[in-house]
Amino acid sequence: LFFDQEESNVLKEKMLETLQPEIVRVEVGRSIIEPGTRVSPEQYEMLKAYQEYLNNNKGLPTGDDLEMYGRILLVIAMIIAAVFYIRMEDLITFQSNGRLALLALVLVFNLSLVRITFELSSLPFFLTDTSSSAILPYLAPIILAPIIITILIGTSPALFASLLISLFTGVIYGNRLDILVVSFLASTIAVYSCRQVRSRRKIVRSGGFAGLTVAFFAFLLGTADQLPYLTILKQMIAGQMTGLITGMVIVGLLPILESLFRQTTDITLIELTDYNHPLLRKMQMEAPGTYHHSLMVANLSENAANSIGANPLSCRVCSMFHDIGKLIKPEYFAENQREGVNPHDEKNPSFSALIIKSHVKEGVHLALKHKLPRPIINVIRQHHGTSLIWFFFHRAQEANKTANTPMLPHLQLDPGQVSETTYRYDGPKPQFKESAIIFLADSIEAASRSLKKVTPQNVDELISRIFEDRIKDGQLDESPLTVAEISKIKDSFVFTLLNSLHSRIAYPQKEKESTSSTENGTAKSEVQNEESSSRP
Repeated sequence: LFFDQEESNVLKEKMLETLQPEIVRVEVGRSIIEPGTRVSPEQYEMLKAYQEYLNNNKGLPTGDDLEMYGRILLVIAMIIAAVFYIRMEDLITFQSNGRLALLALVLVFNLSLVRITFELSSLPFFLTDTSSSAILPYLAPIILAPIIITILIGTSPALFASLLISLFTGVIYGNRLDILVVSFLASTIAVYSCRQVRSRRKIVRSGGFAGLTVAFFAFLLGTADQLPYLTILKQMIAGQMTGLITGMVIVGLLPILESLFRQTTDITLIELTDYNHPLLRKMQMEAPGTYHHSLMVANLSENAANSIGANPLSCRVCSMFHDIGKLIKPEYFAENQREGVNPHDEKNPSFSALIIKSHVKEGVHLALKHKLPRPIINVIRQHHGTSLIWFFFHRAQEANKTANTPMLPHLQLDPGQVSETTYRYDGPKPQFKESAIIFLADSIEAASRSLKKVTPQNVDELISRIFEDRIKDGQLDESPLTVAEISKIKDSFVFTLLNSLHSRIAYPQKEKESTSSTENGTAKSEVQNEESSSRP
């Protein structure tokens, strides 16, 4: 037999001319690709033909459209649930446009990042490398919003945000229950580990804990699904690195969000505890009495805040700055007066009261000038409430009785009733727990200076009297303090004052040394006795 190439080519050409394409018809309702099976070349060709047909006939209803409608309904349902949850569990956020805007912005931003991560699967690299595409769910920064909301708003909204983001992440990645559970667990751990965060390092550590959780469960799930060990390793590394990087990104975003939405974190507050702040340094030099008073109020309020579960750091920082308005005219306040000089002696009571009240307004002005956080400004405005400046009010009443007496010409007033409005602070009354604590601590500390003898009974009576007067005057009507919390605050004040005002044991003086009959010996003994008596 001999092979004839030319005749073979002729036969091939004739065969190609008669060759017809094979038509494969797919019945309606038949699945092209079953879940969990390897895709054959024929199935892939069917899928491409189906997609091409849908592109050419866009008006036809598809399963994708129905799936999209289902997701829209899911989003609407979750938004409604979120509204009811916030209304029930976090009424402060529900009534604050700024907090609501922050919550919505962070959630939408986080979900957008999750969606962008999912869209990476359409890149050629991930289409050709299945082991790399398997790490995409673990690259989603699902802890971004929960940590930010925990720090700026609170743990309760953050937990709900964690559930919301985890649910949508599971839906985005094909209704995967494992992704939903792992995401929610990691977010919950991140929220738990960054409660009352006071350092930026702790934020990164929280992200690391969340990443470690994702990595651990990626190992368990990958082993259960019998994935290649290289794929499991990639998923673990992706989960851990995503957590750490997300923590570092949050550190950079926090100052921006604080400024935009006027929120104050404990990190910012703890930075203000530095006693070298320009206002505190100026107070130490120009108003040392007020500075010492502020330190005492800070100790009182911080301990009281701890006793009722309020924010002790906020109380300490706000107490340090609550009287900065006295820097304008420090000599008009008793704690800064020296050598018995009191400029109020030559002033009209109403004028003196105006100067005293002005330290609140001046304090707010200084706080705004030095860009202090909003909580400090609120405490400056509220730390006297609308209380009465009793000393000058009483002085005005006495002067009014002797208005026609020529002996006191500088105190003469027009006959008639003295108005309390002139002698009351402009307010507002304390609006939150920390402000109410500082309001009470300020009065207690000032009154404690008048105690001639410090005993538990005297201190308790003084504090009880001041508390009773403030409550009867309605100064705590707008604060959220309960009766039980007021009782705990009172006990804390008693404990702190007794420990800060305690008396010391008197040191015995040295017995006089025997002196010689010479003058030098006598003089030397007197000098030694004078030195020993000057020691504490």
